Amino acid sequence: MPERFMMLRRATLSFCLILLSAGAALAQKGDPGQAAPAPNGSPSLRLQNATPNIVNNVYASPSSDSNWGEDRLGANEVIQPRGNRAFSLPPGECVYDVRVVYQGGVAEERLRVDACSDAIVALPMAAQRLR
Repeated sequence: MPERFMMLRRATLSFCLILLSAGAALAQKGDPGQAAPAPNGSPSLRLQNATPNIVNNVYASPSSDSNWGEDRLGANEVIQPRGNRAFSLPPGECVYDVRVVYQGGVAEERLRVDACSDAIVALPMAAQRLR
């Protein structure tokens, strides 16, 4: 009987260790519904305006946010045709939604841009809208 008790005790201990290891592995992965943190804490975007149109407004917000926020160009800046502009984004999230508004009011959006690896957003995003 003592031998059977020892086997049961070892099996229980092994099972507990497996559960603890699995729990630790899941905890390291984090919540799959949350945005991945930015490597080095510095997500950024570069818009390249390959259109003949002036970009009046640029909005970039985390995909988890339902608001566009403030115009990242501000009141006195535009992106000229064939021009480009870099934007540093707040640390934390990598996945952003981007909206540009051209002179004349035509707007386009690109959703779920990885600002930690897809650093360049080429315009036009939907060329058929601009012709």
